[in-house]
Amino acid sequence: MPTFAYQSINSNASTNRGVSASNSQHFTRVTHNHQAAQQSPWFLVMPTAESLEPHIPICGPAQLVAQAPQGYMAKGQHNNGQFLSMIEGKARQTHQHLYRSLRKPCDLLVYGEMDGAHSEWGSMQQHAGDLVGSSSTGKACNSFSVHAANTTQHQILGSGMGWIAVKTGNVNAVFVHVPNSIAKSEGQATLFYQNINKFLLQQGHGAIDLLMGDTNQGSNSFTPSVISRATNNIFRDAHPATELTPSDSYQRSFSGTNSTASQKYDVAVYNTATIKIVNVDYLSQSTVVSINGANKAAAVTDHMGIFIDVAK
Repeated sequence: MPTFAYQSINSNASTNRGVSASNSQHFTRVTHNHQAAQQSPWFLVMPTAESLEPHIPICGPAQLVAQAPQGYMAKGQHNNGQFLSMIEGKARQTHQHLYRSLRKPCDLLVYGEMDGAHSEWGSMQQHAGDLVGSSSTGKACNSFSVHAANTTQHQILGSGMGWIAVKTGNVNAVFVHVPNSIAKSEGQATLFYQNINKFLLQQGHGAIDLLMGDTNQGSNSFTPSVISRATNNIFRDAHPATELTPSDSYQRSFSGTNSTASQKYDVAVYNTATIKIVNVDYLSQSTVVSINGANKAAAVTDHMGIFIDVAK
């Protein structure tokens, strides 16, 4: 029963796919300011230990903190080294929240809009897991970075514009960042998923079992519907609820996964003929930062993460 986690960071279209392409981008700033509008403490900070492998669970209670003030993630407020440290901390928080939510370590952690092969992202291997592989069509926003504690358990099956496919155990998982130009067109989105599924079948890997990522969908039912049509299988949303309570939030729910919590772009959908959902949960866009010695929350991306435990 493998566990998967996915989260997109907010990167621009720069062909220099380093940290600067992701540092405090527009929608990250929108996300932080939207969350900071409510000042009551809501974010749960888990204990971490940078001397240990990130997937190892660390015992201890969560700390409840409030969001850093509006404007904290303003452009130029943090240099690339500081922003990278926030992303590293977010990765370690992801592992700890996933373990507490799913009761087992993360097998595969995938980032959208990050090129893990770029030297500036090299330190992520100490905080997210060793690099299984990465892909890019040339721009930061069209990249993926795949991490794991045990890289021998995973095989990169293929990649293309807006997707990368990985086999973990016997599960074919496809991670997507669907281009905005096709994301809301039933015909173009169906063709997008149809081509991915056809590629996997032609290569002898079998059909898509699980799809996760930033779909940019126009409605909550859109992705399950179009991928079902594309593959001639029934796909369902693993977390169909419209109200989301991320695992790192306390008494705070959201109506979407995007910067203003208004659209459910980030989903996990599964092939009902092959996959059973054991557990699924969301993760917010924020991580922990220290301001004058006090811990606060700060958004480092514009999209929520999602993690899932499945059986095939």
